[in-house]
Amino acid sequence: MLRHILFDNDGTIVDSEIIAVRLMLRHLGHLGLHLSEKEYSQRFPGLLDRDIVATLTREHGMSFPPDFLHRLHDEHVQAFQRELRSIPGMHRLFRALRVPKSMVSNGSVRHVERSLRRVRLRHALDGHIFSAEHVERPKPHPDVYRFALDTLRLNAHEVLVVEDSPTGVAAAKSAGLQVVGFLGASHVHDGHAEKLLAHGADFIAPDAQALGRIFTERGAL
Repeated sequence: MLRHILFDNDGTIVDSEIIAVRLMLRHLGHLGLHLSEKEYSQRFPGLLDRDIVATLTREHGMSFPPDFLHRLHDEHVQAFQRELRSIPGMHRLFRALRVPKSMVSNGSVRHVERSLRRVRLRHALDGHIFSAEHVERPKPHPDVYRFALDTLRLNAHEVLVVEDSPTGVAAAKSAGLQVVGFLGASHVHDGHAEKLLAHGADFIAPDAQALGRIFTERGAL
């Protein structure tokens, strides 16, 4: 019996990944590295900015200003306030669910709170916000999902996860959970479904309508 749904935030409820991608690419261009949106999105889905910077430093010998991550964070906040929207169909779907739902994100609790308020869904969240801040290791490690299960006092078979990135799918599967790989965000490119399946996704939902059908089959709508 399905008793709870765990949603990732960015790229699953809110269409934030494309905003973050474009901001990062602009900064990388100023530093001399030019990548396409597709190339960047396929290379770094679901990863923390600090880990992306570390990878680029290692692979390309790049030198980032000491305050780079701080400035990038501030720009994210400003851009989200101007541009952030919910993914088409997810506002109605999130509000219509008949089982409790929580958020599980590599982002901070403050970021998730701010995102949900921006798209007018914070009041519809009847569960918790679980963040990588709460655990030692972020996704793709399973820590934040295990923390969610322990906090909710639920078994893995009672929970369904919705994730948009290989990083998130890998984290949830390592915690023993069933996962829907979601493709409805603007940053998703061809071949993404295959990547999510390769990381263990149990189902693929191209958009909110398909996700709704999966929820209906499990009595959640």
